[in-house]
Amino acid sequence: MANGTQEVGLLSQVPEVMRHRIVSGMRWTVWLSAISVPFSYATTILLARISPEAIATYGLLMVYIAVVLGLFYFGGDPVAIKFLPELKAEKRSSFLVSYYVVVCLATVPWIVAALLWPSGLTYIFGNQASHPFQLFLIVISPICVLSSLVGAALKGTLEIIWAQIVLRLITIGSFAAYITLYFAGRSFLAANYAPIIWGTYLGLSGIAAGIGLFHLFVHGKNRIVWHKFHFFLPHGFWRYTFSLQQLSALGFFAQRLDMILVLNRGNLPILGQYVAIVTLAETIRVINRFFLDTLLPSITNTIATQDFKAASEIFSTHMRILFIVNTATTCGLILLARPVTSLLGVRYTGLAAPVIVLAVLVGLAAPGGVGGMLLSSVGKQQQAVWITIGQVILYIGLFMLLWRKWELMGAVVAYGASLLLAYFSLLLTAKRALPFRFSVTRDYAAFALITCIVAGIALRLATFGLTSGLLAWIAAMAVYMYWANYGLWECRQMLQTFFPVVARKIELT
Repeated sequence: MANGTQEVGLLSQVPEVMRHRIVSGMRWTVWLSAISVPFSYATTILLARISPEAIATYGLLMVYIAVVLGLFYFGGDPVAIKFLPELKAEKRSSFLVSYYVVVCLATVPWIVAALLWPSGLTYIFGNQASHPFQLFLIVISPICVLSSLVGAALKGTLEIIWAQIVLRLITIGSFAAYITLYFAGRSFLAANYAPIIWGTYLGLSGIAAGIGLFHLFVHGKNRIVWHKFHFFLPHGFWRYTFSLQQLSALGFFAQRLDMILVLNRGNLPILGQYVAIVTLAETIRVINRFFLDTLLPSITNTIATQDFKAASEIFSTHMRILFIVNTATTCGLILLARPVTSLLGVRYTGLAAPVIVLAVLVGLAAPGGVGGMLLSSVGKQQQAVWITIGQVILYIGLFMLLWRKWELMGAVVAYGASLLLAYFSLLLTAKRALPFRFSVTRDYAAFALITCIVAGIALRLATFGLTSGLLAWIAAMAVYMYWANYGLWECRQMLQTFFPVVARKIELT
């Protein structure tokens, strides 16, 4: 292995083969995620230029995907990621097929409900499609689920690079299809945007699932060997999966409750401002997920072999990377809040203060999000269900209390404060539930201190423009890295993980 020395230094307690897969998986996850993001935004812009109806249909597709993965995908990705590493080789293929059968059967109640109450489909799809087409989308939802399940299975076998390829194929492939039609047949795209948008997504989902299955069962180095099928679900499957489904449904509800309340208590322009604020602040958690996508499969694989020292080191390494990324994104958004909001237009120029406040709260909450992953890795995610219920109740109470006094700022504080307390509780709960020890107190304290100082300066003492904001951001990062004790060797290891070519050039010089 060309870069084996550096990887040994980064995860010295992890077996070599697993270490290489984890480190390369981290690298490819970050880069493929970063590459796919511009394609997603470019697709939105391109379809918006076609017509308002086209972009509305694309938005409906995003809602459909959220419904399928949040409600129809029984259990979700963690099921395959959790159980595959624990199973003997001869049982893995039967488990995956059996689980997919369960997922397909779980859609039957939704189909029956749609037949008995067809008008209820308008709450999901609006009035943009006929009832038969809406029912058709529910019936074929297992195709959409299959691509996600295959990606999860690839992660569970530590084929993380191919898992990311499968997941990003849909985003990049969709843009390629739309941009081709935009220049080769714009009038055709404008006249047939609905079947093109739906057909492109469904077709690419099928292609992605096919590629993933080929690598999972035929081509991959860690491929699953096919054995004679028999219906098989491992011990603890139902309890684990039902708990995850509760979490998924609660999460789906919680993600939309804030917008419903803001719209009902305010009006459409205030909702637009609120969505802009939340979207900017949530980029902190979105970027964090790029660096955490390998954590759950890495932990489940080491726990399956009872290698708790390796699990502890994997977690610590991920968190050290996460804290420096989280500090960079949080402080960056705080210091550049005014230039960023000014780019949105004159209606948003006064929103810098709520953006800063929410960036602080979301940034402080974000590291605690790993608590949910850790609980899932040991099958104790039921504890997260109660925390999520508490989060929803707390949010409603804070919203009702703070909206009367502060309106938009009150909604922002209610959202951020409930998220912060819930995620902090998740992390504390996970620490008690795990079979290995960890501590993030020093890193979190340094991060929280520098974040609060930067936010205080941004709110009270200075109005940062682009140049001054960038200079202040560099200073904040330097102070944080000093306080959190990031040494030269550790920084070099991180550079080696994500930028191996650059790291080698630095070493040569």
